[in-house]
Amino acid sequence: MRLSKPYVASLLLRAWVKTLKVEVEFLAEPTFPSIIAFWHGRMFLLPFVFRSYASQVSILISRHRDGEFATRLVEALGFSTVRGSTGKGKGGDRAFLEMVRLLKSGMSVAITPDGPRGPREVVKPGVARLSIKTGVPIYPLTFSCSRGKKLNSWDRFLIPYPFSRCKVILGKPIYPQGYEEEELVKKVELELQRLTETCDGEMGWKA
Repeated sequence: MRLSKPYVASLLLRAWVKTLKVEVEFLAEPTFPSIIAFWHGRMFLLPFVFRSYASQVSILISRHRDGEFATRLVEALGFSTVRGSTGKGKGGDRAFLEMVRLLKSGMSVAITPDGPRGPREVVKPGVARLSIKTGVPIYPLTFSCSRGKKLNSWDRFLIPYPFSRCKVILGKPIYPQGYEEEELVKKVELELQRLTETCDGEMGWKA
């Protein structure tokens, strides 16, 4: 039997993550449905932190060239996916409507609000628009590590070295009620920045 590259990659990632000492801190117990927002460069541990919830979470993945491999990889880890973006055009409108449908059905969705191509750690309005449209809260999520490598990519993707310590923080829910879209965008951005700085500080990570 010939194994696909994404399946082999998922096995290697599982083995890699097993070497890590991971501490997970939930500042609030996640509710379903929810919108899980995390920086594109801090997604390495996401599929493993939420693996027990895989049947309840669908991950948004771009239609860019590398998105096909990422789709097959996270599906090999047990998650469903939505292809597109939260923006308009290039499949964004279709993806947005699909996420609205999923959230209304009780599924949660996971989004990188600065993806798929940046600017890095700048929240785009789609995540706020989705939250306001559905009334579903946004949970900010981040991670850091004691030893790792930041890739020379637009998102400065962080990969922890094997056997390093890692910290994952899931923030408190941000409810859309009472926010204008622009205000909610800024709230999510500031909270993700704050949690990431906290996480980096606890791990002693220096950029």
